[in-house]
Amino acid sequence: MTTLNDEQQILISGYLDGELDAEQRRQLERLLSEDVAFRREFEDMKSVVAGTTAALQPDQPPDEVWDGFLDGVYNRLERKTGWLAFIAGFVLLVPYAVYAFVVYDWGPALVKLGVAAVVVGLALLFISVLRQRLKVARTDRYSREVHR
Repeated sequence: MTTLNDEQQILISGYLDGELDAEQRRQLERLLSEDVAFRREFEDMKSVVAGTTAALQPDQPPDEVWDGFLDGVYNRLERKTGWLAFIAGFVLLVPYAVYAFVVYDWGPALVKLGVAAVVVGLALLFISVLRQRLKVARTDRYSREVHR
């Protein structure tokens, strides 16, 4: 790397920043044609600026990536809304169902006990599977990358 005087450094920087007027541009072109060391330094600085500019440009993802992102956002929003409606309905209907099951005389006690056992069993199975899925979702590093 050669040592340039301040005026030459200002010319190179001004050119690379696009700030030279017509007179300075002519002076730069004259130095480039006459001085080999200046030309080499100019080319080196030009390649550094070009490389830095290229490295700092963010990659724009393709449209398919944005579409997939938005689909994921809408999908999560729909699922959360669906779960919220399901839980609200469940919380409202289960107490009434238990009350009606106990109070109303719709069958023998043995049938009521059988129905209660089936419902409790299904509820326990559901809770077990749900708990297992939530536990796996927290530790499964591939669950966020695989679309199901």
